[in-house]
This record gives sequence, structure tokens and C-alpha cells, in this order.
Amino acid sequence: DCAKVCPTGAIEFKGKPRIFRPLCTACGNCSDACPAGALRLVGKEYTVEELMKEIEKDVLYFDNSGGGVTFSGGEPLFQADFLLEVLKECKNRYIHKALDTAGFASREVLASAMSYVDLFLYDLKLIDEKQHIKYTGVSNTLIKENLRFLVDSGRAQDVILRFPVIPGITDTPDNVDDMAEFISNLRGLREINLLPFHDVSEKYHRLDREYLMTVRKSPPQEKLLEIKEKFESIGLRVKI
Repeated sequence: DCAKVCPTGAIEFKGKPRIFRPLCTACGNCSDACPAGALRLVGKEYTVEELMKEIEKDVLYFDNSGGGVTFSGGEPLFQADFLLEVLKECKNRYIHKALDTAGFASREVLASAMSYVDLFLYDLKLIDEKQHIKYTGVSNTLIKENLRFLVDSGRAQDVILRFPVIPGITDTPDNVDDMAEFISNLRGLREINLLPFHDVSEKYHRLDREYLMTVRKSPPQEKLLEIKEKFESIGLRVKI
């Protein structure tokens, strides 16, 4: 039944059932028609009011733990209008707000969010622009400029840097040295978190998608400690 109701022909039964993801529009027809309930559409759209009701369920926990809400993604700044409305509502309710971002957004969007965000979790991957384009598809100029903007705006103490440690890509001596030099020129930054790479290829295979990363192993502990020592040498607190 699910194959029959698919408007794009994304589902086929040749051997085992297969969903051809590039054709799938996430219309939900297959999940409605599946008699066994094997297919389920994951994800839900919320209005600002609906989302705030969900957030407010945890206010007591926030108050007791000193925690709050972290907006992540993907890139939350890509949904700037909705994000700003939720941030405003959280601020009105005295809820702590953290933004997990790669900084790849317009200056205007970042400046608007800055008025409401208490903590920025700011990703930095590669300093060399050509390498950044090679592995992410975009220049890092805007990312670096936006971090400078946060620092120059007096928000350095509200920024925790996050550095994904990917063997052979971000953990090279040149990139770590360049990263340390770049950060050392931004006064007031205090902390960086090292995020060891984890192989997620199995998730791609389950979704019948091509996994383009050639890396499969997490970085060894000695490499993490080496990078930790480098960042500590420029005065940063480092967490792994």
C-alpha cells in the first residue's frame, strides 16, 4: 500500500523494501498507509506558543540545575525569524538561552540574536579558507568575522569555542597551530571544547545515503591531549 500512495515513486519492493531518498518529499502518505506501522514520519512543526509550552515543562529543572534551553541544528540561525521570537519569549520568562552555531549567518541576524542569547557555543573547524571550502563547501570568512564581532561587542566571556577533532582533516599540526594563532588574537575568549570525531556512516547506510567521509576512526587519546596542551598554552580552558 505504501508504494502505491507514494506520489514520486520513491518506494520499491525488489527483494527488501527500499526508499529512494532523493525522490522522497516527506509527504507522509506512506506512513499513513502502512498497515504495520513500520513507516513513521519523524519531526513536527511548532508554533512559537506550542514550543514555549514544551519548554516551560522543564522550567523547574532549569531553576534547580542552573540550565536552560540550547538551540542547535543544523544551523539555528538559518531559521532566524522563528528563532528570534522563541528567544524573546524565553528571555521574558527568565530562561537561560544557549545558541549552538557555526556562525555562518549574516551580521544582521547574528546581531539580532545577540541581544537575547546568554551563551554562544561557537564551532571552529578549519582556519585555511581553501581547506574549509573543500570540506564544508563554503568560505570561513564570514564565520571568522562573526566571531570577531562577538568579541569586539564585549561578548567574549559568553562564548565557548567548539573544535571538532577529525583525524587527518582538522587535527593536522598546521590547522591546530593556525587555530591557536587565530584565537590568541581574539582577546577575552576563555574556553574551548574538543569534540572527538565519531563514525556515523551506519546512519547514512540505513537511510540509503552515500557517506562521503573517508574517516572512520576517532582520534587517539594522545592526539587529543596534544591538542589540549596546545590550546592551554594560549591560556584557554580545554574540555574534551
